[in-house]
Amino acid sequence: MLVIICVAAQVRPEQLDRGGEWLSWSPGQRATYVDGFITGYQKGSLDACEVAQQLFGEVGKMYRLGDEHHPSEMPSARCLARMEKYSKAGYTEASGPDFSAYAGVITEFYTKHPEYQGIPFMNLMKLLSDRDYKTADQLYQMALKGKLRPAR
Repeated sequence: MLVIICVAAQVRPEQLDRGGEWLSWSPGQRATYVDGFITGYQKGSLDACEVAQQLFGEVGKMYRLGDEHHPSEMPSARCLARMEKYSKAGYTEASGPDFSAYAGVITEFYTKHPEYQGIPFMNLMKLLSDRDYKTADQLYQMALKGKLRPAR
């Protein structure tokens, strides 16, 4: 006789997109979320920059392409220069993609500071771009100062 028991973590509606849901996920599920967030952000930004070129680019106008000291004047290039980057993801032959630089910070934040589990993890991901990268302790300091607020 074979008995299989599946136990799924129960997430209440007020926990959706917040710490309770995040902590109910396996490390693989968290990595999948981070991968999807970064991929979606990049795809959406590239699409928006293409539209900026279509809307604001002048037909027949010659644009300076730019170099490392002088940015391009093309609307799409100006838009791309403003894109956030998420370059801390890694890859190893043995284990494949590694998103622990992002998933680990969020997990640590929610685990060490359960009183702030109401803050949506999407908001935390926004603060993990290369330009704004924060540690779990820095996120906690922001929450203490009211700069990160739980969703209502």
